Amino acid sequence: MKKFVIISVILLLLAGGAFAFSLKHYIDVTHPAEKSDDQTATQVHEDATVSPEAPTEAAAPAVDPLADGGIFAANYEKAKADVENMSNEQLAGQLIVGICSDLDSGSADIVHYGLAGYLFESGAFLYKTEDEIRQGLSDLSSGAKIAPILAAQEEGGEKTTVSGTGSFPENTYDSPRNILASGGLQEVEKAELEKAGFLKGLGFNVNLAPVVDMPDSYDQIMYSRSLSDDVKTVSDFAKYCAKHVQAKGISVALKHFPGYGTITDAAAYEASAAGAAVTDDRPADTIRSKDYEPFKAGVKDGAHLVMVSNVLVRNIDAAHTAALSSAVHQELRNVVGFSGLIITDAIDDADYTNYADGREVAVAAVLAGNDLILARNYGAAYNAILAAVNDGTISQDLLKQTCTRVLAYKYTAGIIK
Repeated sequence: MKKFVIISVILLLLAGGAFAFSLKHYIDVTHPAEKSDDQTATQVHEDATVSPEAPTEAAAPAVDPLADGGIFAANYEKAKADVENMSNEQLAGQLIVGICSDLDSGSADIVHYGLAGYLFESGAFLYKTEDEIRQGLSDLSSGAKIAPILAAQEEGGEKTTVSGTGSFPENTYDSPRNILASGGLQEVEKAELEKAGFLKGLGFNVNLAPVVDMPDSYDQIMYSRSLSDDVKTVSDFAKYCAKHVQAKGISVALKHFPGYGTITDAAAYEASAAGAAVTDDRPADTIRSKDYEPFKAGVKDGAHLVMVSNVLVRNIDAAHTAALSSAVHQELRNVVGFSGLIITDAIDDADYTNYADGREVAVAAVLAGNDLILARNYGAAYNAILAAVNDGTISQDLLKQTCTRVLAYKYTAGIIK
């Protein structure tokens, strides 16, 4: 009897265990337990490891590079709408500012290539009266499908577009350095306002100035074209131009980022003879702590443009000149905080192909982060950029983002009414 009872108990326990196992299986199948965040993340990671090409539904949306609260932000949406209705040909043209020495050919080419605009050389205005210049610029502008940038380079002194033609003796401006020495910063600022009024009256809308490089010796590049080697003085100058010159309807371009520094004329001559770019060998921290300051000051007060140099800044990017360097452009955007238009210095006044990663220089300049390409042979630049757009080297996203910034600038500056 005792043996029978023991056997019965064992059988009951086995039956109970089987029932419990069945009940748990039923619950797991019909009501699976939720995984913890850590477990879920681990599972996603393991799945991705097994099949990395599998799409992920929860991928974060791409950040819109134009949603930056930048100085042209109020006109981004209007510009985006325009861009969506433009062809690749029209978009490519809006990346280029041609260097123009003849108003007649310039009027035809701005229509043919749909250029963003021109930087005019003094040859375009030789022997022309004020009325003739004003009418010529007006005719050129009215012929363009999209209102163009009409830029001068009135630095004063040796670099002038109009005042140096001899037709305007009352509007001949000395260099900022000479004016500073004779009358102080207030006289320099007064001259900048006078130049702005003079240019606006003729029909220009941009002055590719001021020079905010800070050489400290007469044998260095940009010495005669610059103001001073004192950081505060040059920074105050940059702020004044950004705030007061632009208030006159003339956009300014702070130049030449990241700064020519202490490069000598002799070094530049040697580089040119060797077919190489001028090189700045200073430590990056030295450049950031001094040369960036005037750019930061002008950017803070709303400068519309910054011009990037053709200098090889070895300790920021040893492989590319500044205009062709994405690293330099990231410095300008992220360290200086610039949200406006980045324009190259002339890309074809020397041969920069050794710094362009095997691409056409104009294409490399777009890929580096420039919004506007300044070119003497603007037809070749246009053809190279359009070909790169059509073969996908320059993506549609990059093309449209860049053109959106250009058109938003034109709306902000009142170029497009």
